Amino acid sequence: MEPEKILSEQWWLIEIAIVLGVAIILSFVLKKIVKVIRKKIAQKQGFWKKRIHKIIHMPLQTAIWSFGLAYVADNIATHFGLDSLTKYTGPLKGALVVVCFGWLILRWLKAAFKHLADKSQKFGVAPSTIFGISKLCSILVVIIVLMIIFQIFGIGIAPLLAFGGIGVAGLAFAAKDIIANFFGGVMLHFASIFSIGDEVVIPDKSNFEGVVKEIGWYITVIEDYYRRPVYFPNALFTSSQVINESRRSHRRIKETITIGYDALPNLEKIIADLNEKIGAHPEVDNSQSFSITFFKFGDYGLQIYIYLLVYKMGYIKFLRTKQEIFLIIEEVVSKYGAEFCYPTTNVHLTQVPPK
Repeated sequence: MEPEKILSEQWWLIEIAIVLGVAIILSFVLKKIVKVIRKKIAQKQGFWKKRIHKIIHMPLQTAIWSFGLAYVADNIATHFGLDSLTKYTGPLKGALVVVCFGWLILRWLKAAFKHLADKSQKFGVAPSTIFGISKLCSILVVIIVLMIIFQIFGIGIAPLLAFGGIGVAGLAFAAKDIIANFFGGVMLHFASIFSIGDEVVIPDKSNFEGVVKEIGWYITVIEDYYRRPVYFPNALFTSSQVINESRRSHRRIKETITIGYDALPNLEKIIADLNEKIGAHPEVDNSQSFSITFFKFGDYGLQIYIYLLVYKMGYIKFLRTKQEIFLIIEEVVSKYGAEFCYPTTNVHLTQVPPK
């Protein structure tokens, strides 16, 4: 057999070998480039300088090998006359490349919005809002990539949109809870009633308390104080009250103490000292509601009403501050020889019983 004829018949194998060889070379070169970039930027500062190699490496490697393998599959199908496969393997090359570059854009968006979320305080925007915009952008990129892939495979978009319009009506009723949770998630992202890391209380759920860990499109994860994740559907927050403890400006101390009637002559001095010493506590905000007053003559003693606000602080620190204020109260009451009362009944005998 003539060499030219042999070469002509075996050219498809040579072409496959060339394509695979080029893919190996490009993959190797890309790996070396990424390695060099990683070494050069290891000591440099800056968000993008430290992450650019992580963003581009995997999508580009996948694009190289996807295109190469799709090209090989297209050659094999063409050589053996597999027409039913050829009409798909040809467009598959372009579709895989589009998918990989869409993946590259999604990775870049994820890193970009994470960087923005870390600096959200400078922009005066809640991190949850930035994460919400990130998810919307990701959905938009996915839709665009799918539309391009449909065009590559020759699938018309108009019939799909028409079919989608009919299907949405049926799905809307069947998936009303899912839709309610989705729009509840949208509301949480843009209304910003709470953000990740906030302490919240849900009165409708037996005053459930916890820390927000994740705000998803369907559920929100709140970790209770036993460190257990609790999952709430987002639709709950559109119809239930939510108290955001992290956004409070103060914490309140409201107590009533009772001292014996023997302290009545010194009552004004006791109240004056309590106002002076408690008001001087560094955590007490005197510019807000502050009242230490004689409340009423109680069944067991003189009742003193204490109402004040302390500055915003964590719950543990609040307990310590409350303890310090109580110790001040005890010190002042003891200073004037008064005693705290508790429910007791005294029996006064007018006659000593005979022995």
